[in-house]
Amino acid sequence: MTASRRFRGAAAVAVALVVALAPGVAAHAAPMPDYPSWDEVEAAKADEAASAAAVAQIEAALAALETEAAELGKVALVLAEESDLAQQELEAATERVENLETRSAEARDQADGSARRAAQILTQLTRTGGGDPTLALLFGSAEDTDEVLSMLASMSRLSETSRALLEQAVFDRNSADSLAAEAELAEEKRGELAEVAAEALAEAEAAVEEAQARVEETRADSERMYAQLASLKNTSADLEQAYQEGLAWEREQAADPTPPVPPADDPDPPAEEPAPPASDKVSGAISYARAQLGEPYVWGGAGPSGWDCSGLTMMAYSSVGVSIGGHGSTSQYNYLKSAGKLVNIADLRAGDLLFYSDGGSTTGTKYHVALYVGNGKMIEAPYPGQVVREVSIRYGDLVPYAGRPTG
Repeated sequence: MTASRRFRGAAAVAVALVVALAPGVAAHAAPMPDYPSWDEVEAAKADEAASAAAVAQIEAALAALETEAAELGKVALVLAEESDLAQQELEAATERVENLETRSAEARDQADGSARRAAQILTQLTRTGGGDPTLALLFGSAEDTDEVLSMLASMSRLSETSRALLEQAVFDRNSADSLAAEAELAEEKRGELAEVAAEALAEAEAAVEEAQARVEETRADSERMYAQLASLKNTSADLEQAYQEGLAWEREQAADPTPPVPPADDPDPPAEEPAPPASDKVSGAISYARAQLGEPYVWGGAGPSGWDCSGLTMMAYSSVGVSIGGHGSTSQYNYLKSAGKLVNIADLRAGDLLFYSDGGSTTGTKYHVALYVGNGKMIEAPYPGQVVREVSIRYGDLVPYAGRPTG
């Protein structure tokens, strides 16, 4: 799939996600959900029914905010990953152009040298016959060159060595022209990819900025609602936040209550292996990731004070000397796949990498990666506006294969 086609597809997915955020909402964040004021909370505490209604209203408002934040976060992750992939393709195309231009210059130098040697032979052969043939004749049109060679081939005094030099000159000229044309086409392709990468970057930056701004905008309201719940239920704000986050996870899991199943037509399923105890390297990677809990999500971040999802997993394993394929969720998945280090999600163990794509596709762009730490938990840098956290595994969009960097 070309970069432009893949980016258009990702953008369509992102637009669909944004439209689905809330009724009447298209490309803008939903309005703040309605929730009670502190005066209304205090008044409701005196009446059991009113108190229950206030709790329900606040919990509904928190659920709406959580859903909106998660969806905006997914939009940002999808577009950010597509931007990263587009940039990688542009870098590869730029490298190809540079390589072709170098080879073309070298071929042109060789062709010029062959031309000079051939011109010396032609000059010697025709010096007494009416003027010197010029380089322009030899290196004009292909028809002119063929005519010259045909004429020289019929000359009895043209040695095999001379004929070979002339033929080499033609060959070198054609090779140089071919490489120059190839370099020109490659530069055109690079220009197209540059436009795609620029568009992808702009889309991603806008999505990341919107997600982060919306989370920050609603943080104070969320904290106020947690405090209100604590007051109504005679608990603590921290406890209510943890409880509400648990409810949000349950709502999400209800849509996908079981782990994904690998496709039946998978041509190359991973080999199943017994699960040995976690190695020292796995333990070290998990410890490294845990040390970053609470650090902010930063697109493109790989520490020391900000992380995106693949930057966190990359550096966690890099800290123990294990490469997982560079920075990028899709790059890491493809690297581990090519190394034969994917495992069925049913065989998950601590240290494995969990990948997410739209619908859990094994072939689509992987927009998120997290580190499984055991007991149904994972560490992730979730999305803009959030921080590195340890949470229960989400099955929605989970790819049915995990990566096992330590093999």
